[in-house]
Amino acid sequence: MRIITGKHKSRVLKTLKGPNTRPMMDRMKESVFNTIDSYIEGANVLDLFGGSGALSLEAISRGAKHSSISEINYEAYKVILENVQALKEENNVTIYKMSYQKLLQVIKENEFKFDLVFVDPPYKLEVANLIIEELIKSGNLNDEAIIVSHYYKGTYPVLTQENLEVLKHNVMGTSEYIIYKYIN
Repeated sequence: MRIITGKHKSRVLKTLKGPNTRPMMDRMKESVFNTIDSYIEGANVLDLFGGSGALSLEAISRGAKHSSISEINYEAYKVILENVQALKEENNVTIYKMSYQKLLQVIKENEFKFDLVFVDPPYKLEVANLIIEELIKSGNLNDEAIIVSHYYKGTYPVLTQENLEVLKHNVMGTSEYIIYKYIN
């Protein structure tokens, strides 16, 4: 796993061994970031299933201002911490060792707002669309926020809410992703 471009271009990231995390492959990550690149500069990022922190760290490398990462698995949390420290991005990344549900509660209570959100849960957790709907309902998205939802192919229908625009919908192998733009 590597950073594709930006100030940390080509830096290799540690990943958690075993079946507990499923990182987005480089080809898919490149496709996603090519689509959202113009929205990243200065963005406040939310990454609800951190894994290795690769998506957040790619965004930071490309000019995002700050990323809040949630990871409940202790071993994955340590990998994210090591990656953040290796890139010397401690001031730009906050890692929460808690469930996505708890972090959603924290951001709602503190009225945090985000410009870019990564919703990439483990395939067995079929919660991506529920999370997106909760973020909209709770008011934690800035106008024109970008939401990247990554999941097992065919798991979710495309959300057809009035305030969501589909920027890209793509299938690669057994994975699928949708990039939404939130219009307030």
